[in-house]
Amino acid sequence: MIKLPSELVINQVEELHQQLLLELEAGHAISLDISEVQHADTASIQLLCALQKYLWDIEQQIMWVGESAALSLSVEKLGLTELLSISSTN
Repeated sequence: MIKLPSELVINQVEELHQQLLLELEAGHAISLDISEVQHADTASIQLLCALQKYLWDIEQQIMWVGESAALSLSVEKLGLTELLSISSTN
């Protein structure tokens, strides 16, 4: 499981991308703990969308752990709630 930072912003995207690649290469399911996310920008959400689209191609999906009103609101404002299925947090 990858714990996302409180500030999920563009300067965090490359590091998160590398973490996701390591998880995928290891064959792990992608679980993201979003419980501490207080802010998310479009660059980070774009990465999450690209990840979800890739996972669909291999018949998987992101498993969300925790809740983040900030992330959910940002995703909703961008019209991406259905794509990312943020509303189905644990």
